[in-house]
Amino acid sequence: TDDKEIESFLLPLQEKKDIFLMSEAGLPCIADPGQKVVSLAQKKQYKIIPLVGPSSIYLSLMASGFNGQNFAFLGYLPVKEDEREKKIKEIENRIYKENQTQIFIEAPYRNEKMMMSLLKVLNNETKICLASNITLSSQSIKTKTVNNWKKEKDFGINKINTIFLIYK
Repeated sequence: TDDKEIESFLLPLQEKKDIFLMSEAGLPCIADPGQKVVSLAQKKQYKIIPLVGPSSIYLSLMASGFNGQNFAFLGYLPVKEDEREKKIKEIENRIYKENQTQIFIEAPYRNEKMMMSLLKVLNNETKICLASNITLSSQSIKTKTVNNWKKEKDFGINKINTIFLIYK
């Protein structure tokens, strides 16, 4: 959404009316473009009241079996294969050095490329959790070692909203 259009979203606030920001999947402003609306509202000193709701990021961490005391959400990793694979190796090192779960997302149409990069770069013992379609009837959350994922013929993530988690 163009920044000029975002400005118009706040017009009801000038008239002392409440507005609500909803996210299609997850929490508004957490890996979500709603952050731009809230940032502008903060600049204009409007009162912001966050409401509790499900977050696919937190729900996937809860179901992964990975460290929930020390984790990092990285958003999107680089799109270019060589940069992405370098970043994957970097974050795998953090898993082992800092005992930190690494969480990231990808555009659904690039999920398969991401998974192939993970399988190429990560150690065979490193674990990957694929958490797809959280809270839907088609929800799938599976944690396996890289070695076991390599045996799969279909990861079930092509063009599906998926959270990627890696840990030791």
